[in-house]
Amino acid sequence: MPLTSKVLEDSIRLARLRRIKRTLYVVQIVMLVALAILLVFVMGKAQITPVLYLPLDDFAAVMVLLVLVVSVESFFFRIMEIRFARSSSAKHLMAKNSIRTAAMVAIVAAVVAVVLVAPPILTAIQDSTSKVSVLSASEHVTFWSRDPLAFQKMVEVEVSAASSVEVYLVEGDAFDQYEGAINQSYLLRINRDNYVVDGEITIEVPETDHKRYVLVLYDFGSEGAVATVKIVRDISDMFTGIIPILTIAIIGANVGWVIYLIPIARKYSRGSIYK
Repeated sequence: MPLTSKVLEDSIRLARLRRIKRTLYVVQIVMLVALAILLVFVMGKAQITPVLYLPLDDFAAVMVLLVLVVSVESFFFRIMEIRFARSSSAKHLMAKNSIRTAAMVAIVAAVVAVVLVAPPILTAIQDSTSKVSVLSASEHVTFWSRDPLAFQKMVEVEVSAASSVEVYLVEGDAFDQYEGAINQSYLLRINRDNYVVDGEITIEVPETDHKRYVLVLYDFGSEGAVATVKIVRDISDMFTGIIPILTIAIIGANVGWVIYLIPIARKYSRGSIYK
């Protein structure tokens, strides 16, 4: 009778524990959706029209943080579930499944961390996504300060020409207001001092949330001149700063969890029907 009472009590506790876990996960999902709306549409100033812009960089960091929190929570719940499980087989299976899951999470996090912090990979991404254009006299090229999902930002514009030309970096709204007039582009240029190309120059793009810029070429005194323009992109600071730190924390937490579970899995494997 005492044994039966103990088994029944543990079963009730285990069922209650799993209900609490499900409720907590539902609450966290609701909070995640609310944070997505706040970070993307309110603070991030997202828009659907006239141009799509959904800044997901901050939200991605929140998601990675949530993965870390959920991982730690799942460790606690699994410890309690193993404690209240009624058989060695169930205890062994729980520990074994948790080891497998934690190992997979750690591997995925390690891959993400390597991609985000390895200089050769970052350089390759930057080179592959940078836009190169060839402009002739009095032409212009338009670009946005950040991509539609805010994964990348435009950091600088490299302009090279065989003969002397002038280039003006102007905000898109100002360019439209004056219908691209060269004299107004000259007056409104962002690159106040660095605008004469006689070989190669680099113009820094101001760091803004989501703004349109126009680069105007003017062949002042060099009719028929042609310039090569390279718009250099870089990965958002969120993906090279906070997110790698969080992924390393996820790796450490899951590796530590595996180390903790291995003796438990071995302990209950003797009387387990699962091998």
